[in-house]
Amino acid sequence: MVRIGIIGAGYWGSNLVRAFNDTESAVVAAVADKKQGRLSFVSKRYPHIRTTDDMESILADPEIDAVVVATPVPTHYDVGRRVLESGKHAMIEKPMAYSYDDARKLRDLADSLGKVLTVGHVYQFSPAVEWLATRISSGNLGRLFHIDSIRINLGPPASEVDVVWDLAPHDLSILIYLMWQTGLPTDVRSMRVMAGSFVKEKLADLTHIFIEFECGMTAHVHVSWVTSNKVRLMQISAEHGTVVFDDMQPAEKVKIYSAAVDTRIGADESGSAELTYRPGDIFIPTLPRHEPLAAECRHFVDCIESGKKPINGGAIGVEVVRLLEMIMKEARRDN
Repeated sequence: MVRIGIIGAGYWGSNLVRAFNDTESAVVAAVADKKQGRLSFVSKRYPHIRTTDDMESILADPEIDAVVVATPVPTHYDVGRRVLESGKHAMIEKPMAYSYDDARKLRDLADSLGKVLTVGHVYQFSPAVEWLATRISSGNLGRLFHIDSIRINLGPPASEVDVVWDLAPHDLSILIYLMWQTGLPTDVRSMRVMAGSFVKEKLADLTHIFIEFECGMTAHVHVSWVTSNKVRLMQISAEHGTVVFDDMQPAEKVKIYSAAVDTRIGADESGSAELTYRPGDIFIPTLPRHEPLAAECRHFVDCIESGKKPINGGAIGVEVVRLLEMIMKEARRDN
């Protein structure tokens, strides 16, 4: 049985408490938060879990094997480092750190101490992304050309980071994960970023990111807090068709369009038939049903118990932060 401590019981931290509380082979031993209201929230729902406003008591508890860090992004490095140095395994919410250097230090520290380190890239555990990874790695889609991703929703009222650090880790982790499935490197040839502030005074709340990778693949990521609706839409254009992943759909989240039909191709001056083009046939796969967060928590516990390498470990955590830092550099250049 893996005994878990959770630091941070805000919006997402409380979801982690629920998920780990329901995880087989895991026990949530303690939850820490500086806000008494959040601790009361946890105590009312989970009276068997010890609560504290002092994270040091979790780090010093020899009965706790692993700690989940769900604190504000700028604190991820300091808290994550303290967790690892206390001899515990660490699961850090996305992004792994607020700078590329700090992300690499966390990865290297975990490796040197022989501790499991995972990052909260929850979409890697989405049934749709798992299905896409299998489909892409099998070669069924052929060469990847372009990925277009839109992720917009109402922004958090007290965010300490702008929309790129808040939302883009999801898109980038999916993008990197899928590219790595086909052996494609994620070295960047060029990048262009357009960022604006509309409802936040000092934070960018709408950003368009254009990436050209050295391998020739391209991507466009649009993240925004400047809307009252919620969109999670990704389109993958590939050699043998196009995949549309709409995570807001209650069912049929993934649709695959086979290669389009175009009678204009090869037509010469003597051709008298009608010239048309249309989308290819549509295939809708049946996806397994499971909660991505529950699967992510099970994976963390399983890696601790079995010693296997996590799919959402330090390698992809560092790569996501590397791209985030490049995006912010380009955004400042644009402004």
